[in-house]
This record gives sequence, C-alpha cells and structure tokens, in this order.
Amino acid sequence: MPAKDSLQIVCAEGEGQKVEFKAALSGITREMAAFANASGGSIFLGVSDAGKIVGVADSNRLRSQIQDIANKCDPRNPIRLASHRQVVEISVPEGVDKPYRCSEGFFLRIGPNSQQLNRDEIFRFAIKTEKVRFDEQFEEKADAKTCLHTGRINAFLRKRGLPEKTAPADLLINLGIAQKQKNRLLLTRAAILFFGREPQHFFPEACVTCALYADETRARVLDRIDAIGTLEEQFEAASGFIRRNLRVGYRIEKAGPREGIPEIPEPVFREALLNAVTHRDYFADALRIYAHMHPQRMEIDSPGGLPYGLSMAELGTRAAPRNRLLADLFYRTGYVERLGSGIYRMRSAMAAAHLPPPRFSSTEHAFRVGIFSSFEAAGLMPEEARICQWLSTQGKASIIQLMDFFNLPKTSMHRRISKLVEDGWIVSHGSGRGTYYIVGNGSSSEGGTKVER
Repeated sequence: MPAKDSLQIVCAEGEGQKVEFKAALSGITREMAAFANASGGSIFLGVSDAGKIVGVADSNRLRSQIQDIANKCDPRNPIRLASHRQVVEISVPEGVDKPYRCSEGFFLRIGPNSQQLNRDEIFRFAIKTEKVRFDEQFEEKADAKTCLHTGRINAFLRKRGLPEKTAPADLLINLGIAQKQKNRLLLTRAAILFFGREPQHFFPEACVTCALYADETRARVLDRIDAIGTLEEQFEAASGFIRRNLRVGYRIEKAGPREGIPEIPEPVFREALLNAVTHRDYFADALRIYAHMHPQRMEIDSPGGLPYGLSMAELGTRAAPRNRLLADLFYRTGYVERLGSGIYRMRSAMAAAHLPPPRFSSTEHAFRVGIFSSFEAAGLMPEEARICQWLSTQGKASIIQLMDFFNLPKTSMHRRISKLVEDGWIVSHGSGRGTYYIVGNGSSSEGGTKVER
C-alpha cells in the first residue's frame, strides 16, 4: 500500500496508461477490462477526473460491490483492493487470458483513455495476445543505481511541478515503468530510454541519424549527425539539425521587421520526428530512424510499419501507439497534445502555409513521412502543381473559377481536375452547379468524388 506522499504524487501526475480516477463506482467495469487487456493498472476510487480526492466510505459492502463487478468480466481476472483512508485502490493485473470482455464490450487501455474495440480489432487482438511490447519489458541487466540519470529525473519532476525531493524509485514505480522486487528496483526499457544515463549501451540502434544532401541523390552529404541519448534528447537534437538546415525566406510587411519563413513549418517536422521516436519498432534492433533532407523535400523513415490495430485509412483519426509507456511519458511531458491528433495538426500546418500535405507510406517493416516545400517537389507535373498551389491559396473554387483563372476550356480543365481528384490531390464537394474543389491529403485512399462535367 503506497504511503500518503505516493498517493499525492499519483493525484498530481493525473490519469495515464496505468492510472484511472473514479469519483464513484459508475463505469469501472470497462476500466477493469481495459487494464486487463493492456498491461494492468490501478483504479483510484474516490478521486475526481481532475485528481482531487473527493473520498469514498471504505466498507465491506463497497468491497463486495467492487468484487461483484470484477467477477462479471469474462473471463474473470483477479483484482486486489487497498485502502488509502478516503481512497480505495483497485489493482487490476495484466490478464493472462486475453481478450477480456465486460458487459459494455471489449476495451483496451491506450494512454489516459479506455478505447472500445470493434469486431475486427477484437479478432486481431485475440490472434496476437502473445505479442510482447518492447517498452514494457524489464531490462534484467540494468542496475538502477548506476544506469539512471538523476538530472533527467529531476528535470521531469520540475516539468511536472513535483518536488525534486521525490525519490526516483517512487516516481518510476508510480509511472508504471519500474517495479520493486526484493531489494532491487527493476527497470522497464521505457525507463532506460527516457531516464537512462547511456540508453545506447543497452539499445545501440535506438537513435536518429540526420543527413543533409546536396541533390536528389544521397551521393554527396553536406551535413550529418547521429542524435543519441534519451528519447527526448534525440528528438530535440534531430529537430535542431533540421531547423538549422532548412532554407528560410523573409517577409516584410509595411515598415515592420522582416519575418523569417522556413520552407517547411516547424510543427510539421517536429510532429513527424516525435511520432517516429515514440512509435518505431524497437524490436528491430539492427535499424534506426533516419531523417533525410534533400532540396525541397524531407523524408523521415522509422522501423516498423503502422502500429497494431491501425490501417492507413485510419491514420490520423485515432490513437494506436505501438509503445504505450513511451507514448504515455511523452504525453506527460507535454510533447503530445492529444493522442491521435498529430497527423491532423501536420496537415493543418502545411495547408496554412499553402504547401502540399505530407505523404505517408507504410510497409510491414518501415513507415515513411514525406514532407515537401512545393507541389512540384511532391511529384506533380508543373501544370498540376500550379492548379493545386492556386487552389490552396483560395481555399475552394468551382470549375468555372478554375477555368477563368487558368484560361482553359472546360474539357482541358476537367481532364486535369479529374486526374488530381483520382490521385487524391483534390477533393470535390457538393453536386451540380454547387460543386467546388479543395486541396486533399494527396492520397487516393481519401476518395475523391466524380468531377462535375
């Protein structure tokens, strides 16, 4: 049973991959199933969503109700109850007979949320129940006394507004990335990657290689770094490399100072890097993340295809992190604004800069993000690129407006628009005379409708 100070840390840290707050019994059945289907966790009964202790009356009747709810999970998963004065902790272990179902269906814990699974997800989940997650495995060879970096732990405490006198072991255990075993503190791989002194001692290829090339080939390298250290340090070093090597234009309005405009918006490449560092397949220990910078385009490659449970059509619509603990740590440190929203923010930032949307491609073993500083660089022919560029500045336009601006007959404009719609660069909305066109996501899977004739 954690001490009072430990409970205060839990409340201050908030809900996460292994922590759920409930002011009352309502809704705990889905949380039990979600934790059992993930890597386990604790429900703190008597704590509001905001982390405020509202209290419950611990009694035999309450404990009996909780046990009755747990027994309705199918199959049954044993729970443990602990009292912290006004708060009852319900410890739900990771299930050994996944998947687990409650009366409301199947749920899986993803970050601070319990997400309901649909039929296909349940089917795939049942097939892959034996799959282990890299970041949740304990690194038996790691000695917590020598491999943890106190400065990095203190920086995390400051960022979260917690007292620096907090014992590292208490913090890591409450974050779900360490465990006490006899007289030893066992560290997960997530703990080493986030707070380790030399993470590459354990995982040599857990790094980001950045390279700047002179042309479209990779024959002549102008600049290069290998970003190492913790995942946060890798992310910041790689971001800094890209930032200093991007071309910058300048805008001067009236008599004001000139404003530097990078050829690719910073939020876009930072989000792409963050996704790569968080969701790469770390079991692919012979591979690393690469950031390739060519003139007018950038490619960020990471080992592993899409995370389990996510298709290309669903990309950017919901969260399915491959490394749940790492995603949770980046969420807690403020790098992730909302799980599942990063792709949307990338597309929005590119659209606001009147640039082509990022392009995503995936194989079984790799995932790539392509970012371009012009529509031509993205692979469009010059006349197609001009149409998309103009349309991006207008927001939307009818085929008549397109014909007038480009001085083309309807047959020629229709032919060009049809090709762009087919390839996903342009999407049509409405019907008949009310049809208008906007720039799409650059993927035919988005599904453009037939162009008005």
